[in-house]
Amino acid sequence: MANIMEKKSARILALILAFIMIGSILAYAFRGPSKPEERTIKFDMGNSLKDWLRYIPNSTEYILYFNYSTDNRSLLSFVYNATVSAMRYVDPYAFSLFEPRNIGMFKRMLIGHPELYLIDLEKRKVYFAYEAKMEYYGHNVKISKRIMGRYYAMTDDIHPIVYGYPDNVIGTLYIIANHGNGSIMDVYGNYTNRINGTFNYAIMVTGETAKSSIQSNGTPMADFYFEGYRMNGTMFEKVVGIHFIGNYFFVKSNKTEFYYCRNYDDGFSIAVMCDHNLTKLINTTPEIRSIVIKIGG
Repeated sequence: MANIMEKKSARILALILAFIMIGSILAYAFRGPSKPEERTIKFDMGNSLKDWLRYIPNSTEYILYFNYSTDNRSLLSFVYNATVSAMRYVDPYAFSLFEPRNIGMFKRMLIGHPELYLIDLEKRKVYFAYEAKMEYYGHNVKISKRIMGRYYAMTDDIHPIVYGYPDNVIGTLYIIANHGNGSIMDVYGNYTNRINGTFNYAIMVTGETAKSSIQSNGTPMADFYFEGYRMNGTMFEKVVGIHFIGNYFFVKSNKTEFYYCRNYDDGFSIAVMCDHNLTKLINTTPEIRSIVIKIGG
């Protein structure tokens, strides 16, 4: 019964957080412009998902990325809705420790599991409730008090802000100091480098998490999965990249107004789909085929 009540309380807190964030978006939209207080930036990761992946530990096997910079209202609504949905599955206390914490002020955000957040607030100053502070590779790491059995850490002298469990924040700083060694790009860059351009929303799953999530009849199909959304002129575009670990590949399809696919010799396949109907695009997946070799009768 205690476990049930804890799970129920967590869902309620997450839902409250979601409503707070939605309300913050509306409040921010109607508030007049003001110049925020700026913070000092010692290191800049860049502004794109591919830039950020150069500094995220490769132990982060599940990533959600949100870019709120788009003039298309349908795509922006989709990104905000995806953000609110994602918040239901993260620690409901995570965003209670610092200001500003509403996505109306965020330009971009990455959520990694286990708990790691990169938040683009440009140079806006951040206020964080912390009890201890340490220096690691020349960066200040602030550590919160214990909340529900967990500690959180943050460094705000980096763009974007690095926030999450202390081990993950320190791990990110270690990779920065070691020029990307041990990052997601260090391991999976051979796949991500073939996915060009920037995205407004993306999902990335790697390693054992991908193997357990992408299966056919209980057999793992892939160890890398990417799905991203953006605008291509007046059309919505969806890009899916998969590194198959079996005899699978993409084939041509007429599911969307535009469809392109390519299969590489190393097992990586990419599909690009475009359509004027965003809902249709979201619900469309690439056509996958497999080769089955049978020996004997």
